[in-house]
Amino acid sequence: MEMLGDNMNLLKKYLTMFRQDMKEVMSRRCGLDELNNLLVFISILLLAVALFAHKWIIILLGIVFALIVTLRAFSKNLDDRSKENEIYMKYLGGVVKRISYVSRSIKMKIKTLQDEQYVYFICSGCRQTIRLPKNKGTVSVRCPKCGQNFIKKT
Repeated sequence: MEMLGDNMNLLKKYLTMFRQDMKEVMSRRCGLDELNNLLVFISILLLAVALFAHKWIIILLGIVFALIVTLRAFSKNLDDRSKENEIYMKYLGGVVKRISYVSRSIKMKIKTLQDEQYVYFICSGCRQTIRLPKNKGTVSVRCPKCGQNFIKKT
């Protein structure tokens, strides 16, 4: 029993050392950014489609996207990776943010329909979810996060 405890302590020691080493290695790397998140999504989507389609070209594309994500995440060239991400955010970031906003708005509408006591809104300034009591008429609302004022009908 004592040997098991010694092995567990040794394992914890090695895991702690590994965690610290990985933290130092990744501190000088790009990591995941918005562009990498999109590429991960595309890779997973392609690989999921390949499960049903059984087409080698789709599998190959999924693997290529996964490799690109890995190379970008472990890249030491932070300037180039941040420029790539800036270009992505400039041209497609607005679309992604808009899709996210629309999906959150739909979720809030569904939540409002399910909740008998409250109405849910999303602040147009900071995207904070705001909950108001139902049947209060038209009210002036001040966002608790960003302070923006707007009028909503409950």
